[in-house]
Amino acid sequence: MEKKSLFSAFFAMVIACMVVGVHADDGVKVSAAMAEDERGIALNMVVYEEVEETNMVGNKITRLIDASSVVPGDRLVYVTTVSNHGKELAENVAIVNPIPEHTTYLEGSAEEKDASVSFSVDGGKHFDLPANLTVTDANDKPRAATTKDYTHIRWILNSLPPKAEGKVMFRAQLD
Repeated sequence: MEKKSLFSAFFAMVIACMVVGVHADDGVKVSAAMAEDERGIALNMVVYEEVEETNMVGNKITRLIDASSVVPGDRLVYVTTVSNHGKELAENVAIVNPIPEHTTYLEGSAEEKDASVSFSVDGGKHFDLPANLTVTDANDKPRAATTKDYTHIRWILNSLPPKAEGKVMFRAQLD
């Protein structure tokens, strides 16, 4: 059985995962992106607003609602579903999500069930674990990167069987 490696397919994955933000008078409109490559690997991203409410008995609950219009301070949840519509096992499936402009990644929120996760601070050129990321400050001195410096998140799924799907997600706050 032939095995597929999608590790080198970052360009298609990045394009597929981009979220469109359009500034409007009442906030930022957020839309989903969807794409499928020639091998049958499909990505679909949906963006939700995470809201905290109090239910009828006084307990606080968290819900995900449509993020059709959000304003600064809102928490967003980006969920990307990856599906293997192909007939072969896909290995090292890379999913790259840009962290949209005017948002800040919320530390520890990149869910990585059955995947490794890494971050970029240079526009998606290089990825590493948070402890290894550095940026240059205003005085041209290196410093440890913070979540405000993150530009992209990358998950690598070890494998994705034919006709299977997986999900990755992260949270960000609108600046």
